[in-house]
Order: sequence, then structure tokens, then C-alpha cells
Amino acid sequence: MSVEVVLRAGAAVGESPVWCERRGVLWWVDIPAGTLHAFDPLSRTNRSFDMGQPVGCVGLTTGDALLVGLVDGIFLFDPASGARTLLSRPEAHLPCNRPNDAAMARDGRWFVGTMAQKPDGTPRGNLYRIDPDGSAHHLLDGLHVPNGLAVSPDNRTLYLSDSWASVRRIWAFDLDQGGGISNRRLFFDTISRPGRPDGACIDADGGYWSAGIDGGELLRIARDGVVDTVIGLPLKKPTKPCFGGPDLSTLYLTSLGNGDDSDCAGALLAVSTGRRGLPEPRMRLG
Repeated sequence: MSVEVVLRAGAAVGESPVWCERRGVLWWVDIPAGTLHAFDPLSRTNRSFDMGQPVGCVGLTTGDALLVGLVDGIFLFDPASGARTLLSRPEAHLPCNRPNDAAMARDGRWFVGTMAQKPDGTPRGNLYRIDPDGSAHHLLDGLHVPNGLAVSPDNRTLYLSDSWASVRRIWAFDLDQGGGISNRRLFFDTISRPGRPDGACIDADGGYWSAGIDGGELLRIARDGVVDTVIGLPLKKPTKPCFGGPDLSTLYLTSLGNGDDSDCAGALLAVSTGRRGLPEPRMRLG
């Protein structure tokens, strides 16, 4: 296995990598900078779009527009024109919150976790499902820093973690055909690991890849909840992995620059794992 720094982005909080096979780019965000990025691995170039406010996550649609989770709500963003259109405001009543992590289910529903913009130890975060018609469905509360959202290849299991230091657990839920969740259960407790569970993704075999923030490691947790792969990283604060590239065999990884004195803190990494990912699902609008 190899780890390569492909972009020394110097991101404050790099997050939410999503591979777009149609454009051949990796979308990702720098949350506090309010910037959406498109990294082209062939040219090693990175294009940036200013969102004007913190941006927590990005998702794909079947059209040209992207989904972006901003403080003001979930928007459709057209990279060509720069136009933004409001799709949903699940937390219009909670202006001190913002979207954090997100994952697209195989059927095009978007699961989005929110958190307090200034966490103070009170669990103000929530989990929502955003449907293609823009409707927002509240699924869970009592979260500090929701992360680790991922959906199994068969679309029957939803994973969710909480990165807060006193929680640091990953759960699994049954996911039904209507997008509802039930049967919450512990999938993995990172208390014995040096890192807390940040963002995650699923490989084609159903393995769960978790970024161990503060621990400088990437874990693969098999479907039975047993760690079968540990990859050490050249930085302390990895944030979220995502499989990409033409054959979905490169695992891209964002990182957090704030509070990390590593030489490549805030960089975008490419990891060779010997595994392949799945095509990123898209929300079908209209």
C-alpha cells in the first residue's frame, strides 16, 4: 500500500470528497473557508468556488448541478454559471447549526448530519434525510459531531459516527426502502484506537473505511465490525476518504490543517489500498 500527497492544499478543514466520474474530478470542500474545490488528478490542478459561507458537504445529482450543504440550507449549485438555488432548509429554526457530513444512498436520497457551529459540549446535532423533492425528514437528534455517514452496497445499512471525544463511536442502522432507519446498534468503538472516527466510505466488498482524526490512521472495518486494515498516514488529522479515479481504485483522503503541525497538514492524499469503490450515487431531481 502507498500513500501520496497529490495536492498540498493547506486546507483549514478539508472534507467531503466525492468522485464525479462524469467530469473526472474529485469534489471536496474547505468548511470554514466556504470553498468548494474540484481536483483533476490527470492535470493535478484544483479549481475553487467561493460559496460565501461555511460549506459542510457536497453531493452529486443526475444533472449538472451539485448539492452543497451551507449554513443557510441545502442548495443546488451550477459550477458553470455559479447560480445557487435553495432546495431545502431543514434547520431554518436552528441558525447556530450547520451541515457537516453527508452520504448519498444508492436510491438517490441524501443523508445529512448537522452540528453546532461552535460546539460547547451540548449535543445539538441532528440527522436528516433530504429527498429529491426537497423535503427534509428528521431522523435522529442528540449528536455532537455527526460523521462517518456511509451506505452499504445493498442499500440496507446506514452507518453513522460521532467524533466528539467522549463519544467516538460508529453505529449501524437498518435502512428500509422508504429511507427510514431503525435498529441502531454499535458497529465499532474507537476508544482503543489513537484516532476518533471522522468521515468514512464503503468499498465494493462492503468494507467501511474510517478516517482516524488525531490518530493519523485510516482503518478498514469489515462488515462484522473487525478491523482488518490499518494504514498509517503522514499527517495527524485525516477527515474523510472516498474511492475515485477511472477504475475507482484510488482512495482519496481529505485532511484538517488546523492544529496539525505535520508537514502536509490540510493536504489531499491518494492511497493505494488494493480495494475498489462503488460509483457515487446521484440524486434524481424533478
